[in-house]
Amino acid sequence: MCGIAGIVGEADGDLIRSMTRVLAHRGPDGEGYYLDEGLALGHRRLSIIDLASGQQPMTTADGRFTIIFNGEIYDFLELREELKGRGAHFRTRSDTEVLLEAYAHWGREALTKLWGMFAFAVWDKQERKLFAACDRLGVKPLYYAQLGEELLLGSEIKALLAHPRVKRELDSTALDDFLTYLYVPAPKTIFRGIQALVPGHWLEWQRGRVEVGRYWDVNFDAEPWREDDLMAALRAHLDDAVSSRLISEVPLGVFLSGGLDSSTIAALMARHSSEPVRTFTLEFREGSHRHNETQYAREVAGAIGAQTQKLVIESRSAELLPAVTRHFDEPFGNPTSLLAYQLSQEARQYVTVALVGDAGDEMFLGYPRYRGAVLAEKYRHVPAFLRQPLAKLSGFLPEPGNGNHFNRRLREFLSTGVELPEQAYFAWIGYFDRSLRQDLYSPELRRELADYDSSAFLMGLFARSGARQLLDRINYVDLHSFLPYNLLRYADRMSMAHGLEIRCPFTDHRLVEFLARVPWQWKLHNGQQKYLLRRAVGDLLPKSVLTRSKIGLNPPMGLWLRGHLRPLLGEYLSPDTVRKRGYFRPQVIQKLISDHLARRRDYSLHLWALISFEEWHRQYLDSNPAPAMAASTSALHALPV
Repeated sequence: MCGIAGIVGEADGDLIRSMTRVLAHRGPDGEGYYLDEGLALGHRRLSIIDLASGQQPMTTADGRFTIIFNGEIYDFLELREELKGRGAHFRTRSDTEVLLEAYAHWGREALTKLWGMFAFAVWDKQERKLFAACDRLGVKPLYYAQLGEELLLGSEIKALLAHPRVKRELDSTALDDFLTYLYVPAPKTIFRGIQALVPGHWLEWQRGRVEVGRYWDVNFDAEPWREDDLMAALRAHLDDAVSSRLISEVPLGVFLSGGLDSSTIAALMARHSSEPVRTFTLEFREGSHRHNETQYAREVAGAIGAQTQKLVIESRSAELLPAVTRHFDEPFGNPTSLLAYQLSQEARQYVTVALVGDAGDEMFLGYPRYRGAVLAEKYRHVPAFLRQPLAKLSGFLPEPGNGNHFNRRLREFLSTGVELPEQAYFAWIGYFDRSLRQDLYSPELRRELADYDSSAFLMGLFARSGARQLLDRINYVDLHSFLPYNLLRYADRMSMAHGLEIRCPFTDHRLVEFLARVPWQWKLHNGQQKYLLRRAVGDLLPKSVLTRSKIGLNPPMGLWLRGHLRPLLGEYLSPDTVRKRGYFRPQVIQKLISDHLARRRDYSLHLWALISFEEWHRQYLDSNPAPAMAASTSALHALPV
């Protein structure tokens, strides 16, 4: 994995070095630069394949095309042979050169042939054109900014901020999006004037003009399947997705939570590994009865003969917030990022590449909200005169705030029982609803936002999905929202903060396309989530893992904020601090704090989002951020299993 940066429309060697070196954490093994008239490219390398000769930027033998590339192309050996048949000659064993030659031969159409995770840019010296693209699901990021006829590119926003002409200005609509979703969906970023390239899209610059287009999407068009054929086909896809991601010249491991998804990846990895798989598992010191999965991880590790490492997590993990924020460059409201940061930090001491079970819930309908959507379809047949009073009464349901989300989900289910399915789903996955945001915002911010509607992003995805079945439409939306901008975003930032490459077999686009052709009833069968996956890997995992309920990798933030982290509420969200910022009304935030501490409502994620925004503001708008800071390890303790 690597970090890339580029300037087109201007060639400045000192500037491209500054932009590239702030990405040193993504590529600690080396750096390289390429300058041409009106162009500068930079690259930081994390060596994974062809350690000796895969340096970048890389230029074709004829000098026409030059590439900077972040990612892995899993079918590069097959593409290499196909390109040889077309007359290509190779000087290295790297997938970088295969990608470069693929673009030289096929241009934009090369994207349809790539199997992997990637963000890259290619300079065509002859046509004076820069072409860039990122992978289909959004595993690897790419940001850009236009400064007149000049274009900047970077793996992270901080690379663009190193350019003196890039302004640090808050996009108020992005703030509204952030409080709605706890992330900022592409193409927007929290900074006005900086954009993220949407997954499955390409970008082209020529003569000062930028064009952006989509090259991939997933089509939910279910086909009939015989059970034996379906299970065999799925197993083959899973085997390919995992085995292809084991190609490496450096040590590999796997993040093993003990849940079905990571256990599946670990078990399949063991089948294709000649040596014991090295696993990394988290254990919580506080709130362990609802959050710990270590006993299941231990069972899986024993069943596959793995070499294990366990990390004990404490509430002091929140001390990492400044470092975590520094690596996101944006406010990010999912506190699981703290766990991913620590797990990556520990794993990097032993391996350079780690496989993860991320995206399993999206692929196999594992979230409780999917089952809720099925129940809601049935509930809508209940007469409206019965649903309406239940919707009003639902607001009085108490929330114990102990990690049990049943009452919250029931309240959301009943309160949206009179709404359209898409509107109900938006309410389920949102955090600060429109009414709460309007109460929260200062008069000035309300005026600035005017009639802006953060739901338009999600509703646009529903409209674009084209799927006939509600569960398929919801699945499409999650693949284009929660997956790339929440899960995959923190997986990339937190792992690359330590120079660790994360590989996600469940984001394999061939697997995604295959599962989109499978009726949702196979994935969510008679109320059982991930039925299809459980059936397909039933011979690989202990029964306890196959039959258990989902817990999810989440810290006990509600408990932490009422305990050791309570001082953070005063440090970051005091009335004076909030009032000076001018974005929010202090009394509304104090009401959220009061309700949370009194256990009237679990506002832990709302409060953490506000704390994250304040930390981001201090680092990025109050002053220029310092070079990437070293993480404190005081909250991290490695213990043998």
